[in-house]
Amino acid sequence: MHIQSLGLQHFRNIEAASLSLNPQLNVILGNNGSGKTSVLEAIYYLGFGRSFRSNRPSKVITYQKDSFVVFAQLEQHKIGLQKFKSGDTALRINKENVRSQAVLASLLPLQILHPEGYALVDGSPKYRRAYLDWGVFHVEHQFHGAWQNYKRLLKQRNALLKQTKSYQDLSYWDKQLVELAELVSQLRAKYVDSISQSLSQLVSEFLPEYSFELSFFKGWDDKNSLSELLSTSFSRDRLMGFTQYGPHKADLKFKFNGVNAVDLISRGQLKLFVCALILAQGQHAEQVSGNKTIYLIDDFAAELDSAKRRLLAECLQRNGSQVFVSAIEEQMLDGFDLEGCTMFHVEHGVINDYKTRVKHG
Repeated sequence: MHIQSLGLQHFRNIEAASLSLNPQLNVILGNNGSGKTSVLEAIYYLGFGRSFRSNRPSKVITYQKDSFVVFAQLEQHKIGLQKFKSGDTALRINKENVRSQAVLASLLPLQILHPEGYALVDGSPKYRRAYLDWGVFHVEHQFHGAWQNYKRLLKQRNALLKQTKSYQDLSYWDKQLVELAELVSQLRAKYVDSISQSLSQLVSEFLPEYSFELSFFKGWDDKNSLSELLSTSFSRDRLMGFTQYGPHKADLKFKFNGVNAVDLISRGQLKLFVCALILAQGQHAEQVSGNKTIYLIDDFAAELDSAKRRLLAECLQRNGSQVFVSAIEEQMLDGFDLEGCTMFHVEHGVINDYKTRVKHG
């Protein structure tokens, strides 16, 4: 899977742009604030339906415009997304309207590494659940429906907690909730097992000085069944106003030399580790589905010395996936084979004519 062309309209400081893309390496150069990260953000919107920079789509729309549009030609489909200041969203595949972002996401598996993206390791569990669920979504077709239904029932349960004084009023709903919770947790646990070996191999390549451990917490311990926990914790759940146990509380644990990752490794090592996490997911998704993941790397050189940049670049290109990488200048792209790549230069929101490096030999 790769993007053949990309179009933008009224996206941040980019009034309009149309880019023909390289199936392998695309380099986006420009000073800070020029708009180079906005190109990656636009692609991210197609795969996730949201920004990695702002929670408010209205901030992404060009000043005094009503909406932004992003569209892309894939190998077999043309996809598009339009976000309005009103909050509405329009999604299209081959000029047909679709209702769910999940449909676009299934066509465009992509991952991003950006300077604020380390919350995957040092942030709250919701970031690790999002990472986990991206992977399960792309390899287990029944996961998305089960997880959406679980969240719907959980929302109903939390609302009922504020209205009832008897657990009997919840017992019927909890039976359905538990069934979905068990399925979601089984699929997640299976997925963690399936990527653990490739992740460990990548970590040993990037951070050979450490021993690495990955573990999965499903959202409740194995001493009691979830059904028993929901029953016995009813009074406290009711007091707190939310459900304490279940897959919505799941988490991943990362340890180096037996110590939590966030307490041991440096910022540069953290960047390499996050890259190992997303590369392991992409490799596994390709093995199962045959679709290659697209990688977006913002500010490639940040917090990495020359040796680490070469290591990361070589690993990204070895994978054979389409890669988009931003940098202030070409000299910061140590390790990338720039022959045959496509380069763009962004200045004040204007994307200059691209140039393609000619491969020799």
